[in-house]
Amino acid sequence: MDFLIRRAGPEDAEGITRVHIDSWRSSYRGLLPGDYLEGLDYEERLAGWREGLARTGAAVFVAVEPVGGRVVGLCAVGRNRAEPESLPGYQGELYALYLLEAVQRRGVGRALFQRGTDWLRERGWVPFVLWVLKDNALARGFYERLGGRLGGEQPIEIAGRAWPEVAYVWEA
Repeated sequence: MDFLIRRAGPEDAEGITRVHIDSWRSSYRGLLPGDYLEGLDYEERLAGWREGLARTGAAVFVAVEPVGGRVVGLCAVGRNRAEPESLPGYQGELYALYLLEAVQRRGVGRALFQRGTDWLRERGWVPFVLWVLKDNALARGFYERLGGRLGGEQPIEIAGRAWPEVAYVWEA
């Protein structure tokens, strides 16, 4: 099945929220505490995505099924939120790349990554960075296959504790 990649609009907020939470629950199973993952709140995340979609200066792209238009993946990009404090010179950032488990390993993630990073390049926001949990071997392998190289490490707080995350960077 082919998927359509397009810029997200306010009407996509519910589908984006579902992908966000469902992908966290499948991708981080065994990496993050199960009670934390089960406690992720759709309404809370929906409010965040509605606010995020209304912001300027960033973009969210979605992968949708051609029939029915169900959102199955998303990619959020914009200015580097930490620059210049962390990784000076990295102007852009890929904030999030999430897919439903059923569409993983079918080229959807690669297509979303390409569309999001093209958007960064069109604005001259390169080099760019993304952060991923250090223990997320599947995601790290994916980003390495796309040409990312390690660029740093920092802690992130999730579920009341610090978890190491690593940066992947692209120069162009």
